[in-house]
Amino acid sequence: MANYDAVLGTDELALNEFVRTVYDAAHDRLLKGTVPVSLPPLTVTAIEYDIASAPVVALRPSALVRQHREEQLRQLAGLTDQDIVAGAAAESRASFELTVDRLVAVVHYAGDPEPTQIEASVRAGLQLIVVSGGVMTPDLVTLTINIPDNPDLAEIVNRGLGPELIRLIEQNFLFPIQIPPIGLGNLQVASPVVATGDGRLLATTSVLPEQPDPAPLAGGWPDGTVFVAVLPKVLNGLLNEATAGQEITGHWEKRFDFFLFSITLKADFRARISEISIELVPGQKGQLHGAARVDVDVHFWAKNLTSFSATGVARPTVHATAAVNAANEVTVDLDSIDAISFDLDFKGVPAILDNLLETIVNGMAPLIIAAVRGEVAKLPPQPVTQIPELPIVLDGTTLVVTLKNVALTTLTTPDGKPCLAATGGAAVQVNPQTVKHTLVRAA
Repeated sequence: MANYDAVLGTDELALNEFVRTVYDAAHDRLLKGTVPVSLPPLTVTAIEYDIASAPVVALRPSALVRQHREEQLRQLAGLTDQDIVAGAAAESRASFELTVDRLVAVVHYAGDPEPTQIEASVRAGLQLIVVSGGVMTPDLVTLTINIPDNPDLAEIVNRGLGPELIRLIEQNFLFPIQIPPIGLGNLQVASPVVATGDGRLLATTSVLPEQPDPAPLAGGWPDGTVFVAVLPKVLNGLLNEATAGQEITGHWEKRFDFFLFSITLKADFRARISEISIELVPGQKGQLHGAARVDVDVHFWAKNLTSFSATGVARPTVHATAAVNAANEVTVDLDSIDAISFDLDFKGVPAILDNLLETIVNGMAPLIIAAVRGEVAKLPPQPVTQIPELPIVLDGTTLVVTLKNVALTTLTTPDGKPCLAATGGAAVQVNPQTVKHTLVRAA
């Protein structure tokens, strides 16, 4: 079973709706123009271009990228063909392809002869790379322009227009896309691992020191949406980290009357919550339950008596709720801790109190239980992960990608891991407000 604790993912349907929105917003200013060309001994002086159809993304490892990596590896000495093929496949695991069905180009020549108008298509191989701090950004690896039945003209256009298209795509579309790392509250996480296939793109991470594996791509994931899913292990880690710093203390005292005298027994107690382990409640979105451990240490003393101590361990049940707040932040809140029952193990008890231990326990237990529950109630909701806005600046226009109508659900991954998932429809807003388009949403 692959090792990972959280997954950020999308599919072709959601991604291509986003690409279409960007295309609509940017076409007239960024996706048409004229490129001066100097290709001696040819007489071509300029190529006009118009990307006349929206690009379409295919989320599967790109054959173009794999071939490019193979060519690079063949330049290195000492590698066998098997090494090269395996290495290229591994290096193209996070790649995908982008195609443009209609590129209209007009080739101009010196001396003002009649220009040549052609229709071509574009095929590009890209890769989602992980840079400093776990930020993910797309990288254009290779691009080719195809002109059916005219390979000579295709070569001219590739030489003259290809570099300009690469520059245009990189500077105006790819470089601005900086996908924040997958954060898991205060937990330290590994850099993400990205994979594409079966029409999906998945980025996985794990809590350090573990390192993530790619998640299985086939089946089991939300369709037509962007989502982030976390395993209960993450929620347990966050809740245990939050309760580790809690100071649960209290004081108790009780007067005991004997035949000729009385004793006022006093005690200070300290309790600690640990080993919280919650699981998803089937069919109850956002509801979790499980167990925890409560350790209690008590110090007793009274005038003219030797001090003594007691320890106890309880295994209560716990209930928690996950939610999405107004900032699209997934949180988990420890709602309650119930069925706190423990026996105190006494040490060094003065003989005069031997027959009063049950009374002491019955008197102290409600106070300890109330103190534990009171501290749990004070614990604020713990941030799990942020579903961030993604601003993309295109030639002075900012496109802001957010998730709308975010909802929590539960899912089981293709390799059998239960997850809490936040899913929603990506909404793209353009500032200035020239285009607003909402992507398909899957609940």
